[in-house]
Amino acid sequence: MPVIVIPVERLQGRLKNRLSRDGLVETLQQMGCDVEEYATVHRFRCAQCDAVLETTDAAHPPVRCDHCGTDFKINPDKLSQLGESEGIRMELLAVRPDMFDAGGLGRALRQYQGEQMLPSQYHLNPPQRRVTVDAAVAQPESFRPHIACVEVRGVTLDDETLRIIMKLQENLHWALGRDRKRASIGVYDLDTLKADNLHYGVLDPDAAGFCPLGIADGQVWSGRRILAEHPKGVGYKHLLEQLSAYPLLSDESGQVLSMPPIINSESTRVRPESKNLFIDVTGPEARTVEKTLNILAANIAELLPGAELFGVEVHYADRRVVTPDLTPQEVRFDGVAAKRLIGVDLDDEAMKDCLLRMGYGVESLGGHQFNVAVPAWRNDILHPMDLVEDVAIAYGYHNIEAAPVTSVTVAKERPVQRHFNLCRQIFTGLGFFEAITLILSSEDAQYERMGLPEDPERVTIDNPISVEQTQIRTALLPGLLETFSINTDQELPQQIFEVGNVSFLDPKRDTGARERSRLAVAAIGPKVDFSQIKAVCEAFAREHRITLRYEAANMPFYLPGRGARLSTQIDGKDVVLGHIGEIHPLVLENFNLSFPTAAMEINLDPLQARI
Repeated sequence: MPVIVIPVERLQGRLKNRLSRDGLVETLQQMGCDVEEYATVHRFRCAQCDAVLETTDAAHPPVRCDHCGTDFKINPDKLSQLGESEGIRMELLAVRPDMFDAGGLGRALRQYQGEQMLPSQYHLNPPQRRVTVDAAVAQPESFRPHIACVEVRGVTLDDETLRIIMKLQENLHWALGRDRKRASIGVYDLDTLKADNLHYGVLDPDAAGFCPLGIADGQVWSGRRILAEHPKGVGYKHLLEQLSAYPLLSDESGQVLSMPPIINSESTRVRPESKNLFIDVTGPEARTVEKTLNILAANIAELLPGAELFGVEVHYADRRVVTPDLTPQEVRFDGVAAKRLIGVDLDDEAMKDCLLRMGYGVESLGGHQFNVAVPAWRNDILHPMDLVEDVAIAYGYHNIEAAPVTSVTVAKERPVQRHFNLCRQIFTGLGFFEAITLILSSEDAQYERMGLPEDPERVTIDNPISVEQTQIRTALLPGLLETFSINTDQELPQQIFEVGNVSFLDPKRDTGARERSRLAVAAIGPKVDFSQIKAVCEAFAREHRITLRYEAANMPFYLPGRGARLSTQIDGKDVVLGHIGEIHPLVLENFNLSFPTAAMEINLDPLQARI
């Protein structure tokens, strides 16, 4: 997961009682944050686009601006150093995007420590501006139909604050936006707008558009040129290039604010001297767009306590809404079930205290029942069970005492696990290391990077909390290739395997899905080829007392002529077991691998009866 650096002084300034260095780390870890270390943060400014860039002591100064693409090796005069500060490095907690910056994390810390026993509330002033949504953005040829906006007035920015807001924007793109696919954020200088009301419509890709951010000479680029030449356009063109019209946000005078989800205009750039901001979030799904804006509005209000929030009226063809909607979500909570699941005996007052310390509004209804008001910026509360987890965090896992088991049963190994263990013995004996990857994956890893079409029977997650966890895996091999990709600095050759389950939709099952047992094996190195993986496959077949048949087959993730389908005879019937081959160079490139790789994947279910 991505690592962020939270400015320590900025974070401590949001607390009534400052924590010691060790105390801050311990408290954050108790809240579920994965803290790495303290680090010195160096800040730089790109003179081309005014973006503030950061590095730590462990990294060199930036060589390229990740906003406008300026190469500082060619143009060293475009990079200036601003200063340094102490930060605390921690992995992003994907389920808590409201804690991605010093403002949101400070709010959570105040509540967790009991400094603030009432839920945070932010005043939203009545809207003074409207956005009219053109019906064209809901059409298939330009589909990005939802927009939510807010004005933030009276801000006082410095380089550090501006960088915090920009990093929050980037991290929300990762956590909620699926890399801008489901939500993209635009932040603009409100005072640069030439008209009070805005229009969210479409742009002809080849028509004269606007000057994109970072192009200082004021050239007007078409949408298609932006996708072809601008660094952000090149990086995110896959989101728009299949469309015949591109989304466009402009004011009534025709001045362009942005072409979502790619790039803002140069004319509306936010600078340290900006006093008022306009923020929009666009995307194909209303809930994700609205939650992203709620988090931005609440966290900026925490980060800039003197600023004022103003709603924006959004006019669709069939309705009008005011955004952001910061109304809490009401959830009925059963304290009896929570006590049973956590394993501690909490009375109603203790249970209420735990919920308050996690930032909720709480009303006791009697009989261990509560009405809980979930803040609008909490994206992770999808079920009352999520509240149980927060109660356990507030109580403290470290405070739950170990207790003896109250009943004793005699267990035995499941047949499928016996089979898994046999596979482990085979491949560890052959010098392979076992990998254990997550069962949650994504369409990008399972299909796009493998060159495969999406499986209509895959099990998808309705409200995923991360772009990397949108479905249950349907194959093990992508996980092994991802493992290779994050170990490119390790010595070669590398040989790994995994045994585990994959899942597919099955309406006949109570759960709506069926599991299948799989084995995947992969090797990477300068001399790895088909013969090496075939020898390993034959060892597997010998231990299972089967004879394998290799049938040439064209599969997009294997080199043509170097891939085969595996089958055998079981009880007199031909059974297809899986596939084997050398990985195609395009797939290797998709996983950032530079050496030959060979792999196989086998369905273990047909062999289960033989164990």
